[in-house]
Amino acid sequence: MVLVRRINGAVVVPEFQSPWVINGEMFFALIFVLALASSSQRVNAEDESFLISLRILAPITLTESQSLSFSNSLAGSDNDVVILPTSGEAAKFSASGEADYAATGSIIESSIVLTTGEGTDSTEQITIDTFVLGGDMSSGGNLTFDSEGSASNLNVGGTAHILAEDIIGAYSGAATFRLVYN
Repeated sequence: MVLVRRINGAVVVPEFQSPWVINGEMFFALIFVLALASSSQRVNAEDESFLISLRILAPITLTESQSLSFSNSLAGSDNDVVILPTSGEAAKFSASGEADYAATGSIIESSIVLTTGEGTDSTEQITIDTFVLGGDMSSGGNLTFDSEGSASNLNVGGTAHILAEDIIGAYSGAATFRLVYN
């Protein structure tokens, strides 16, 4: 910051070694030149345009062609029943989506409970977990839609934990298969 004083109508700039006395016109010309020089030094910018793109993908449509169905079991003993995705009892899905795009399938729930009757007592509940993916999906659920936007043979297996105290009856429940673009 420059401190300026007027002495007998002249402008004095005291920051210099010896005070200078500058008449009014010369002082404003000097200030203008300094301001112009400093502003040109601060401006150093460059502009570059860039492209922006967006692609709207076809929505994924899932169709269940077969539900996960465990074979009949006898009452009175603990038994884990495993259905692999290669089994004829596995859940089967097909899907349509964007051609040649990768997607991932998964089961939302880590476990579900099948119930019979009122389903309120533990003897009326069977836990299903350890869902396994397969068919045209990897075990991690990865797949790629074909050139027509189709994916079929998307299979899901799982494990039913039957307990000796589970009552006789038909048990049912639901799980959620999700397919999303990568």
